[in-house]
Amino acid sequence: MMKSMLIFPPGWDPRGPYLSLPVLKAYLQQNNQEVLIRDENVEFYDFFFSEQFFKRMSRETSTLKKSIYFNSTLHIQEAKDVIRSKDSKSWQRKFAWNVLSNLNYLAGKVYKGFEIDFNSMHFKYSHDSTSEIMKALSDRAANPLIEYFEKDCSTIEEIKNQEIEYIGFSVTGNTQLIPTLTMCKAIKELCPSVKHIQLGGNFITRISSLIGNLHPFWNYIDSMLLYDGEENLSSFLQQLENNKDYSNIPNLYYLDDHRNLKRNEIVESKTINSLPPDFDGFDFSKYFTDNLWIPIYTSRACVNKSTFCTIPNASGGKFRHMPAKKVVENMEVVKEKYGISHFSFVDETFLVPKMKQIAKLLIDNEQKDISWYCETRFSKLLTADTTQILRKGGCSNIQFGLESYNQRVLDLMDKNIDIAWIEPNIINCFEAGISVHLFFMTGFPTETLEEAKNTYHFANEMILKSKKDYGLPYSTKGFGTFGLKVGAGVYEKPEVFNIEILEPADDEDLRLSRDYNIHEGLTSDEAKQLVSTMRSSKISLQTSFDAQQFDIEFPKSILPSEIDLINEREKRAAERSYKVYGFCFENESLKINRYVSLIIDEETQMTLLYNVKHGIFLSYPTSDLQIGNAKITFALDNIKSDLAYYDFLELENSQEKYSTMDEIFEGKYKLCLNDYFFEHYNSTDLLIYNKMFKEVIQTNVLGHELLKYFTISHKIQEWFTEITRSGLNLPVEKLEKLIVDALESKVLKVMI
Repeated sequence: MMKSMLIFPPGWDPRGPYLSLPVLKAYLQQNNQEVLIRDENVEFYDFFFSEQFFKRMSRETSTLKKSIYFNSTLHIQEAKDVIRSKDSKSWQRKFAWNVLSNLNYLAGKVYKGFEIDFNSMHFKYSHDSTSEIMKALSDRAANPLIEYFEKDCSTIEEIKNQEIEYIGFSVTGNTQLIPTLTMCKAIKELCPSVKHIQLGGNFITRISSLIGNLHPFWNYIDSMLLYDGEENLSSFLQQLENNKDYSNIPNLYYLDDHRNLKRNEIVESKTINSLPPDFDGFDFSKYFTDNLWIPIYTSRACVNKSTFCTIPNASGGKFRHMPAKKVVENMEVVKEKYGISHFSFVDETFLVPKMKQIAKLLIDNEQKDISWYCETRFSKLLTADTTQILRKGGCSNIQFGLESYNQRVLDLMDKNIDIAWIEPNIINCFEAGISVHLFFMTGFPTETLEEAKNTYHFANEMILKSKKDYGLPYSTKGFGTFGLKVGAGVYEKPEVFNIEILEPADDEDLRLSRDYNIHEGLTSDEAKQLVSTMRSSKISLQTSFDAQQFDIEFPKSILPSEIDLINEREKRAAERSYKVYGFCFENESLKINRYVSLIIDEETQMTLLYNVKHGIFLSYPTSDLQIGNAKITFALDNIKSDLAYYDFLELENSQEKYSTMDEIFEGKYKLCLNDYFFEHYNSTDLLIYNKMFKEVIQTNVLGHELLKYFTISHKIQEWFTEITRSGLNLPVEKLEKLIVDALESKVLKVMI
């Protein structure tokens, strides 16, 4: 039997598995076709964030060791262990994300223009240009994957050792294109057993028409299989093993024996693969999460085609779905086989009736430990009774395609949504204990500034209501500018939207987006500026030291996902204890802990210390510190207290003190404001930022005034007394919540 392997390439989110290969594997194995599957995406991330990789880089360049962030390379495995551990503490998780952000920054100093976050991968070369991509395949100074596939990739070694003959890649996004072709090139050069390399997936389907007969990609691939792959891949593998007659396989583009490009007939799929996905071959222990969510689906394609969307164009076929009973059976099979009970539904649209049916079945089957989240449309069917059933049936989060909070714009988008459904749907979720994530865009053609601001105002209002009125602190929003895609309704009928489409540059031959001139509403530049304004925060501009003096750049943060944040909030609430500032200890000379690195500026005689544990900096006159052999002596007690409180010193447990909320409310300790600043959120609410830890709480003007009492340290009973004396009649539980929020964000600190 021919040996086959399917690969998911680097350039995607490594916090969980992608569903395409497990679905294909299940179908092929039912047809007695054995296939190996490998998630090369998570394998590369695991190697990229490794001591081995950074030791190699530091040998190649001396600039890394001079960086104040180089200390992060000593904590790589610890950071990964923390992210993957269910028992890690909140400070450990923050430390871990700081380490990964710093490592990404350091890698960008060695491989110019290379940057990864947990959603994409970018090079100095554009993935929209064939000529740029071809340069990336041979530029070792800019593409770390070249050496990785040659020396470090266990999948390449497995292909050689197992003498694999067929390799298939599932390419979902454009940021996977350069990594995929880099790996294809390595396989062609290093793996003589491989007879055929095939590309498939959503992104390949969308660019397939741009890959002509003489395109250089054909030097590294042999065919492309478009749209849904199950039936056609099974037929293709049979032909590849036997007579190699590919002429009757639908949706296949390939080179014949004379290297002429053949494009077979495109046939829409009318069936749905209802088998439970088979993840055997994926190493779950390597995903960057402590709580793995398994992707699963109930349907293929979409019931609605909005004028901005192109995803249905690459799905293949009309909307089709499987019975709710079969979906629940698949969930139970996966849970039993892998011991995982968290699921994310990845349907393009998860319809409310199917959501309700699945929730009821999970309730009836007493699957109380199963939890799930999904994306859906606003609907008049999402009633209060329905959301209560969804929550009882395991739903923890719903992601909505809000897009706009203006009926005129929604109608122009062909969303088929009544704006009157939107807020009641969200409130019904909140009342049931379900958090939400709101997706929306800015700058849809003809949208005005007032309409765009109305959407922002509504989204902010809902998220604030989630936190303040319903105790759901993890409702979120995600937004960006409208992007015009080839094949979208706006692209097909630009005159309806009063735009003029601009052709891409000659070397942007693979670009699926288009620039445009707009004659009504926000321009593209105005939309980008508004998004930038709404995303920007003064938090990155106000620091506790002069960054320019020390020539310090701040790494771009790699942030946890929405689901990571849900897990984080729950853990943090369970941990609740607070370090005490100013706790006495005798040692005049103490060791700097292993999380700290420093820079001494000889010209100004200032010393900057960086603590990767919290991602914070402290700076002092060098004369106030004496540092030698990692030990430090202080000229002033307040410096010692600062360094101890912010975890810059290696202290015995007996020299540190933590307080509980009970001790604070009993008056055992005082409270004092940390260094902070605030900015107004709207006319009544504002954001208070902790400068040092860069954390934030959302309160109102009154809350801010109440907290200002702690500008000088006081016991909490004194605060309550002062509030009563002022004549304010405020609920005690709300005052206590204000204190807890301020302590959680470290806007307040506990004092002896």
